[in-house]
Amino acid sequence: MRPKFYHAWAKATDSNGETHYITVVGKVEQKRKYETVMEDTPIIGPNLKEIQGILAYDIRRFNRKLTLAASICHPNDAFNENEGVRIAKRRIEKGYTLGTLETSNISMLNEDAVMAEIIVKLNHIVEHIDEFIGE
Repeated sequence: MRPKFYHAWAKATDSNGETHYITVVGKVEQKRKYETVMEDTPIIGPNLKEIQGILAYDIRRFNRKLTLAASICHPNDAFNENEGVRIAKRRIEKGYTLGTLETSNISMLNEDAVMAEIIVKLNHIVEHIDEFIGE
């Protein structure tokens, strides 16, 4: 599956009264990944006694990963949504992210869940804008 991108933006006012536009972008990737599964299992040990052992094997599963990044428009610049998305995407590619969520349960990172996570991050940045602009 090719990566899918989702985004949302909002305005925030810092402690100096200046307005900033924040764009948060999420990149969703899906691929198959090998995971090691470990299970407790009884085995026959020395003297034909049953003891607890560990059975380990690899299983191939689907894996979904959501990576988030943000861009903040300087108050002196005109806001451009496409430019904000482009900057945040570039930050994802360079590893300057807000975080990553990963799951083997494909139903967990559907479109609604991705947008919810983006909005939560966006609201956090809006509420704490001074921390993110370095003041």
